[in-house]
Order: sequence, then C-alpha cells, then structure tokens
Amino acid sequence: MPRNNLLNYRSSLSGHEIARSSRRPPQRWLPGNGFEHKDRRIAERWRNGISNAPGGHRPFSISVAADAAIAATAFLCHGQEQLQQLRGNAQPIPFLTMADSGRVDDLEHFPQYVARQIGFGDISECPQLGKLAYDYVRKTHGFEDNIFAAFSSEPDAEALSEKLMDELDRCILGYFAYHWKHAALMISQILDADIKPAGKLKSMVMEATRKQRFERVSRNLKVTRVFSTLLDEMKAIGIGGSFQEDVGYKEVMIPAAHVDRSPVLLLMGGGMGAGKSTVLQNKLLKEAFWSEAATNAVVVEADAFKETDVIFRAMSSRGYHNDIIQTAELVHQSSMDAASSLLVTALNEGRDVIMDGTLSWEPFVEQTIAMARAVHCHRYRMGPGYKIADDDSIIENYWEPIEEDDEEEGNRKNLSSDQNRELCRCRKPYRIELVGVICDAYLAVVRGIRRAILMGRAVRVKSQLMSHKRFATAFPKYCQLVDNARLYCTNTIGSPMLIGWKDGESRLLVDPSEIAWLEKVSGLNVDADNVHEVYSTEGPPPALLFRSPEPTSVWEDAVLCASRVANQLALKQALHLTSSFPH
Repeated sequence: MPRNNLLNYRSSLSGHEIARSSRRPPQRWLPGNGFEHKDRRIAERWRNGISNAPGGHRPFSISVAADAAIAATAFLCHGQEQLQQLRGNAQPIPFLTMADSGRVDDLEHFPQYVARQIGFGDISECPQLGKLAYDYVRKTHGFEDNIFAAFSSEPDAEALSEKLMDELDRCILGYFAYHWKHAALMISQILDADIKPAGKLKSMVMEATRKQRFERVSRNLKVTRVFSTLLDEMKAIGIGGSFQEDVGYKEVMIPAAHVDRSPVLLLMGGGMGAGKSTVLQNKLLKEAFWSEAATNAVVVEADAFKETDVIFRAMSSRGYHNDIIQTAELVHQSSMDAASSLLVTALNEGRDVIMDGTLSWEPFVEQTIAMARAVHCHRYRMGPGYKIADDDSIIENYWEPIEEDDEEEGNRKNLSSDQNRELCRCRKPYRIELVGVICDAYLAVVRGIRRAILMGRAVRVKSQLMSHKRFATAFPKYCQLVDNARLYCTNTIGSPMLIGWKDGESRLLVDPSEIAWLEKVSGLNVDADNVHEVYSTEGPPPALLFRSPEPTSVWEDAVLCASRVANQLALKQALHLTSSFPH
C-alpha cells in the first residue's frame, strides 16, 4: 500500500504551526548533557511525560512565537560550564542524564520517546508500540504490515496506520534533533534493541582495544583489499569495453557518442546528507541528455567503495555498533583514493563522468576542474595529495601530468606540430557542469543518523556540519569555474527545488527567497549539539527566521506542526481502545 514518507519528501504537511508547552517544574539544561533536576520524584514525573496539570493531561499553547523563542533561547548555550534555565516547550527533547565521570548514564530510548510524544506516561502502557517504533526506524521487513495489523480491528484502520507512520516520521525528526555529541549511542541503542546489552566492563574493554582490533583486521585483509578495490574500479569503468591494448598516438580512442559532442564531467556537490542522490535520481537522470548518457557514464562515489571495502564489511559484520563511526573513518582515506583513481582513469579515457562528493575542499575541486580542462591534451595521474613539508608549509598537489617515457616520447617527436595539434583535436575538451545541493543542516544530520541505522555507515556530526558549511561557502566560486551550474534545495516536501542556475558566461541567477539558505548554511555552527545551536545566536531563533515569502525551517514545518496535535490525540485514544495495545 503506497504511503507518504516525511523523511523522503513525500509527506503532505500542514502549513500551520503550533508549539506545545508543558507546565514542567524548574529544571536546568547542561549544554550537551541534558537536564539536571533537583527533585528526584519530579525528575521521574518529567521522564515519564506526566505533567502537573489535572488528570495528567498536557495543556497546549498556540503561541508559536513565544514558545519557540523561549525554547531556542534556552538552548543557545555559550559554554559547557554555563547553565541556563529552561522554560517553555521542552516536550521534543529526549531525556538524558550524565554520570559524574562524564559518561552517559541514561538516554531515553526511542520507543519511550514516541510514547511520551503521543501522550503516554510510559511505554509499558502500550508495549507493542515499542516494537513497532523500533521496526519502523530500522525499516525491518514487514514493518508497514505490522502497523496495519495493529489497527485491523478499527473501522478506520488505514487512516490510523497512516497517522502512526506520519507521527513516527516526526518523532524521528525530533529524537535525532538533540544530543549530537552522543549520536553513536543513539544509533547503537536502536541497532542493539534486540540484543542483550553488554556490561559496562565489556564496553570499556572493547573501547580500549578498538585500535588493536582495527590493526589486526587491516593487517589480515591488506592483500585481499588491494585486489578487491582494483576489481571494483574495473567494474565501475567497464574495463571490457573501455581499455584497449596497443593504442598509440595515432589511434586515439574516442567513445562513439563523443564524435559529435564533448564529454561531460558532472560534479555533484553538497554536504553529507544534503540529498544529492535524490536530486540525481529525481531530476538529472530524467533529463533527455542524462537519461541516455548515464548508461555509459562512469559514476565516481567514494561511499560506494567504502561500502564494498572488505575491511569495512569485516568490522561491520562483528555487530559491535559502538564502533560504527570509527569503522567508517578507518576506510575513509582508502575509499577516497579509490575514487580518485577511478576519476583520473575515466577522464583520461574521455568518458562521461558523474562525480558524487561533498566538494567541500576548495583546492581539490579547483585542481580537479583544471585537470579536466586539459586532459584532452595531457594524460594525468594521481599526485601526492595533501602534504606537510619539513618547514611546516602545506603542499597540495592532487593531480599531475604523466611524464612520457622514452619510447612514447620518441613516437611523439616523430609527429609534426600539425599532427600533434590534430592529435589534441581528436579528443574534444570536457564540458564541466556543477549541480549543488543544500538543505537545512539540521535535516541533514537527521538523515545522516538514519542512514547509519539503515546502512551501517556513519559520520561524526561535526564533520557533517563542516562539509555543509564549506560547500555553501565555496559554491559561488565554483560557479565561476564551470560551464553550467545549478543549485537545488531539498528542504521542501516533494521534488527538490531549483533555487539557482548559471549557463555559460552569465551570472548566477537565483530565487531571492530560497537562496537565503545558502548564506545561512555557510555561517552555521559546526560545534552545534542540537537543532537550536546550528545557526547564529544573533537574531530570532531558527523556527522564526524565515517567514513568508521566505522559506520556513524543517523544524517548524515538521515538528511544530498544527496537524500533529490532533493526530497524537487520535492515536492515543485508538491505542487505548485497540486490543493489540492493552492498558
């Protein structure tokens, strides 16, 4: 049965907003550490989501401006030692307590969080909801059928199922909006939900021996990895039809499709989790040119090498999810090298190339574009890359021309200057296109955490935010170096929105209201620990920054949504009445 999925841009959300506030006892927010309660009994009541209102019902506020401003002010912290009083809307925040040692003592589990959002005091009031919540966030096989079965006795079972899945999507956006410094714990709690929890001693031992375990696996699979990566490169470029032996200077290999046109290098750029794959699938591959050219194009993507890396797969298969970030970092450089090798090989061959990456490091991107401009006359290879010299100066040389050996040089000298020029004309210069993708960095973080749960590949939130900041800052410069540029925004529900474009020598044309996100993202805070710290503390909070005709934030549209309140009440009543959820 088809359904809308909010995280995949298919959900229909109300344009109205509402912020909910609960009359909670005084509590203090420790930046990055959660709440500190003076009264243990009150703390337990807060943890279970029970308000002091009569009957345990939570009052609602329709004042978005007041509640959002107060909540945002409470979270815009300026130091780890500064404590600020939290007032207003604290409902979406997962409960977190810290031990005196600085380790996490308790982090509210996702099912408990979902139950609290719907209005239950504890997940024990609806135990099956816990399993449904875990299955949904992990996309376990048959999770939709299980949700439909839970409401099968209700006359409006289909509508209730849609409401529950919609609420689970919003809970995902709320749950992963906080405590980013403990993202690995959030991920491991969800992945290990069906596994007997390891003792604290075992966890400490595993952390202490992580480096030794990684070194042992890397040493044992070193040779296997070399051949496996080489095979992946050969498959990606189509070695059977692309590489030919005994090709001399008079036998320049030109793909048949390129006889009448220049080959194309498409640079897909944007921070991690920006939605580049969505733009590629929903926009570019549906265009007339790429729908035909993509069949023979070489796709260069470091993440693809990372997922097939034998060391990455060996470490991931061991099931210790606390290593999920370190495992990805272990194979990061090797996957980048494999992608670079594939890129320079494809460009040397004159193939159409789609390069999918963050494009966050300006020197690398600039040198890559310069190489593509000259590769029709000179073959290239990978350079030494980023190096620090003896005098502490930084040398960056990512590509270098291939020096001709004596035999090849002799053959080349036997050609006249006219023949050399004709040789260069045999291969047309590359046409370089840039497609940038931006989004609310908070939304990208949520996507990244969700991807880690589904695919087992995670990145540090700080690295993710840094990639968004750097790309947004560099995008205007990149536009001056390419032949064609487009910028998409994936904040909107539905198809990605084109908000900027440039063709030829023209200037970058933009959508005046939506392009504000580019400047916004370029100034984000890479040390943010939650949604309220992502952007500058100056001015109004994120939920109020963009008002019509300017775009609203995803947080406001999805989490502080008017329709959500009614759906939560309907779900709570249905879950109480449904026999599948005894109370």
